[in-house]
Amino acid sequence: MWNLKRIVLFIAMAMCLAAAGQAVPGFRKPSFKLSDVKHKEGKSGVSIGPGNSITIICGQGTPTAINVLTFSADGKLLAAGEDFGRVVVWGVPDRKVLCALNTGEGIVTAAAFSSDGQWLVTAGEGDNFRSKLWHMPDGRLVRTYNYFGGFVHSLSFGPDGKWMIAWSNDGKVHVVDATQEKQLFVLDEAFSPLLSSDGQTLMTVGRTEFALWNTANWTKVRNLPRPADGAVPMALNVRAGTFVVASSGEFRLMRLDTGALLSNAHKPELPEFNPSAGGFAAFRQGTPFLFGHSNDRLWVWNSATGQTCISGMMYSESGTLSPDGSLLAGAKDNSIFAQNAGGTGVWLWNTDQLVTRCFGKDDPNSPEGK
Repeated sequence: MWNLKRIVLFIAMAMCLAAAGQAVPGFRKPSFKLSDVKHKEGKSGVSIGPGNSITIICGQGTPTAINVLTFSADGKLLAAGEDFGRVVVWGVPDRKVLCALNTGEGIVTAAAFSSDGQWLVTAGEGDNFRSKLWHMPDGRLVRTYNYFGGFVHSLSFGPDGKWMIAWSNDGKVHVVDATQEKQLFVLDEAFSPLLSSDGQTLMTVGRTEFALWNTANWTKVRNLPRPADGAVPMALNVRAGTFVVASSGEFRLMRLDTGALLSNAHKPELPEFNPSAGGFAAFRQGTPFLFGHSNDRLWVWNSATGQTCISGMMYSESGTLSPDGSLLAGAKDNSIFAQNAGGTGVWLWNTDQLVTRCFGKDDPNSPEGK
């Protein structure tokens, strides 16, 4: 989605790239791309007029913007939430559009698949902030949830698909029954929920602490001190006992048992995290590699060596890593601010190939080097 702050940021970054005279080194062309089918598009809320003047219609969005990406648990489905209430679902193996939903939710801000891939839940800034449950692959609307006092930032399913986590903009984390229209309970003054890969641990953020919850009985396991600079958790790795936060625009690795900072060298520095522009980070389990998206670029961080690898400008807010860590997906939007053609839609990289390209086969911490 577009707002004035993001547009100013885009223009500034485009000018910096032009001044540098070269693209940021690192990523090469994607392994493959996914594109939407032809359809009637709404009128863009951003346009350039005479003298390069910019006209912005707040809240209207742009037809090529993708705000959220999410894989199914088996990595065979990928959903993209767009402006104008459109959600596109691809079959990843055959790279074809499986279905396209007209959610009526305005700018779509959140989406998630159930563990078996039979259900997709979506939410957006329109339709009075309702969240909707859809059956896959026919795209049939099954249920609507109307519990939220603000738009939903994020959605996630529990491991058995019986409950969902929704974070709404009114400062609440909701636990919702996915099998019926029922809210199980609400965590007040809680933000930025993160569910572990096995669904057994939930992390939420309070004003001064991070809270860890056992989702089997919804008891609090422990509190960890939250850094005073307003750190936001981005990725959780229970197996390794670590988590990643975005703090003062930087990504930092922390211990899950004490909240202590670990080594956080980045060479070169990762793109600064801007909360208004969105972003993500994800661990590739069993490796030191983290994948993420910030400041309109995708990146890889080898947390063992501090090495990083950064993509060129994607002109988009969203990215995601497949649950098995084999594919990195990023939305590509060649909007009026993009400098080069390349095709809108979703670009995907094989992460083994990407790591080899970035760090070399002889890197002992790469999959090929083990």
